[in-house]
Amino acid sequence: MSEASRAAPALPRLFSPLRLNSLELPNRLLMSSLHMGLDDDPAQYERLARFYARRARLGVGLIVTAGCSPDAAGKSTPSGFALAQDEDIPRHRGIVDAVHSEGGRIALQILHLGRHASHAGLVSSSPRRAPEIPYTPRALDEDGIAATVRAYAACAARAAQVGYDAVELCFSQGFLVHQFLAPVFNRRVDRWGGSFENRSRFALAVAEAVRASVGPRYPLIFRVPCRDLIAGGLTSAESDALVELLIPFGPDLINVGIGCHESSVPTISMSVPRAAFAEVSARLRARFPALKFAVSNRINDPRLAERLLEDGAADVIAMGRPFLADAALADKARRGAFEQINTCIACNQSCLDFIFSSGEPVGCSVAPDCAKPNEGVYPPFEGPRRVAVIGGGIAGLGAALFLARRGARVTLFEASERLGGQLNAAALVPGKGEFAETVRYYSHEARRAGVEIRLNCAFQDHDAAQEAWDFAVVAVGGAPRRLDGVPGADGAHVLGYREVLEGARPVAFPAVVVGGGGVACDAAKFLTRLGGPGARVTILQRSSRKLAHKVGWTTRWVLMNELKDAGVEALKSVELVRVSPGEVEICDRAGGRRRSVPAATVVVAAGHDPRPGPRETLRRLSIAFASVGACRDEPGHNANITSALREAYECAMSLR
Repeated sequence: MSEASRAAPALPRLFSPLRLNSLELPNRLLMSSLHMGLDDDPAQYERLARFYARRARLGVGLIVTAGCSPDAAGKSTPSGFALAQDEDIPRHRGIVDAVHSEGGRIALQILHLGRHASHAGLVSSSPRRAPEIPYTPRALDEDGIAATVRAYAACAARAAQVGYDAVELCFSQGFLVHQFLAPVFNRRVDRWGGSFENRSRFALAVAEAVRASVGPRYPLIFRVPCRDLIAGGLTSAESDALVELLIPFGPDLINVGIGCHESSVPTISMSVPRAAFAEVSARLRARFPALKFAVSNRINDPRLAERLLEDGAADVIAMGRPFLADAALADKARRGAFEQINTCIACNQSCLDFIFSSGEPVGCSVAPDCAKPNEGVYPPFEGPRRVAVIGGGIAGLGAALFLARRGARVTLFEASERLGGQLNAAALVPGKGEFAETVRYYSHEARRAGVEIRLNCAFQDHDAAQEAWDFAVVAVGGAPRRLDGVPGADGAHVLGYREVLEGARPVAFPAVVVGGGGVACDAAKFLTRLGGPGARVTILQRSSRKLAHKVGWTTRWVLMNELKDAGVEALKSVELVRVSPGEVEICDRAGGRRRSVPAATVVVAAGHDPRPGPRETLRRLSIAFASVGACRDEPGHNANITSALREAYECAMSLR
């Protein structure tokens, strides 16, 4: 931690100490459990240890590991993260030692996946298959329940032996203990099902066994389901009763769990307001004043965290993904360097989407070096580098910043009066305002790193010829596609989506959006808010693919539900025949049937074509260059915030 960090903190409540049983925490920031995709591979434990250690060094009060299974059945995969036998101890000791060597504190989260495990040996309270899981679990019998309880206790004892500073028992989020607690999962008719007394029996057995195994002085955290947001989940009264039933087992901190994996209510996506569920922890804290509570879900600004502590919503602030976006969040918050914080925007693209779809290790869309072996390291160039970055969208801003961090002298040319490019428009979509934080961070950090920024200044031939550039980065973005060849598409009521989002042109209803990607869906969402209840919006998609098919798995369903609730109609596999004032004539591609769709306004959101930029000029003058972002002309290239910043980072790091 820097010397500046040891001065009086800018946020005195957040950076006040807290005692959890025998454990003294230097501040109230808890880094929540995050499945990293590294924890499932024993060969990656050293990399995982470095990831945790870096955040410990930079000031987070307590780190909670990824969910660690107490037995083989509870692992995510056969090689999943576990502390189920003594042979697992050395790998865990490496993690603990790395964190302690940096002066940090780390807790092991014990989590049994139950029916959400991805292997044939999974178990649960009842033999009911979870969505997206191809295996049906075996219902635990009496012997299996007893063995699982013993496994929890043994895992906790090993955690203490290894040197973990605390244990968190995950009883929420739809995993095994929750699968006993909630009627929607538990269909048993024996003493482990039915009444709340029976359904809570397994949780209490685990709590009792674990407390007995670690003793009264060892810090024990419970992640408790406090609002399930699913039909058949725990009621509010049952959640309160569960907290009360856990008191005899000495909960040193109650981490308030919200929702579960099978809930249809979003809890962590960008569309969820910041601290949307803080009232749950505030209510519990008022009811149980002798207990300590942690609040979580969509808290990404330490100033908000300070206010939550001031308001009595919690004793501890739990953040997970914000420590992916910025490993130094705690240190910067303590120093009051808020403009330097790379804010988590809850896009889910490189964290949760990677886990559920790609199988790749977790990263962060807005911090492309997150969790990499060389995270935070920017090797300096061996000699001077003079670099022109052409375009001030997020790809250009990222490239300029990363190159400047390596010591290059960078000049960024932006033809408009504003940095941020496409993200500025995206931030105007309801529920997507967080994109503005990324523009804010990269603009601020580029200037702080010494990048010369020239606004209202397109890169011209004389700029290329008169200055001695060693390299150039072309980041001029893409040009929105037009409806070329469609009769009437040049009408005054045919608008580009950016004109609509930015309020440059009036919109009349009913409205039609042409396109089927994420931008088209966002435009339709914007229009439904603009037009108010009853405003008719129709999406016309030329392809037969599902709408927004490139939008990530963890957020697409939220967008689709929003469009459905707003009454947006989507017509797929159609060709536009003619655009006329008041209507769009279409033809079904399959059957050839023609029909008209009412349209007082037509909004075109049909994708982008790469802009060429000054590539020919650079070639003519023999200036080496690379293209990043939406201007890359490659088949299948998916231009989004993740790819833009990843390409910018890889370009900067590969330059010699």
